[in-house]
This record gives sequence, C-alpha cells and structure tokens, in this order.
Amino acid sequence: MTTLHQIRFYAYQDIPLSHKRDAGFPLSDKGIDLVDETFRHIVQVKYYGFQKKIHYGNLATFLGTPILVGRPTLRLTLVRTKHSVLHTDLEKMVQRRNLIDVTLCSKEFLKSR
Repeated sequence: MTTLHQIRFYAYQDIPLSHKRDAGFPLSDKGIDLVDETFRHIVQVKYYGFQKKIHYGNLATFLGTPILVGRPTLRLTLVRTKHSVLHTDLEKMVQRRNLIDVTLCSKEFLKSR
C-alpha cells in the first residue's frame, strides 16, 4: 500500500492509542488492518480461497464503524486474493468508488504482509 499510494501505511494495531484518539478513530481495530500516516485511508485485508465469495457482511464492521461513517475524505480499500470473488453489493461499491479493490495473487499477497 505504501508503494501503491506513495504514503506510509501502518498496521492499525501498531498505532499508539493517543494517535487514534487524536484522529477521532476507534481505539480497537473495528476491522481496520492498515491506516495511512494521515488517517485518511484505511484498509482491510482478506485472504480467501479460490472462487470464495466475499460478502458485505464479511466487511460490515470495517464499512460501518459509526465513528468513521460519513467522513468524505476517508478512503476505504479492500486488499484481497486475486482468485476470490466479490459479492454484487461490494462490486457496486467499487463501481461507485466507495471502495477501492486491490487484488494480489497468493504469492504477492503473502510477500506483502
């Protein structure tokens, strides 16, 4: 993500609580796996098997965290295995640009973690 967006991303669990609080973010992860250094871009990572479908419910906590919903400058990204499949609800979110979809092959995926 850091290379793709030219800004540093960090594991959410590694961010100090004081930084999360100052940015108005939840103290527990709420499905957030990565966050950029400006707290404007959050990422959830999913490793799913071949042709396994990712449903909205699998991302509901990430997509529906009340403290973050409605922030117009917040970008949401799903990083997933290339061979997984998005449910139509998530495909529509990607088409509307409400969710950025980044796919990686299994080897790249495991290397990037």
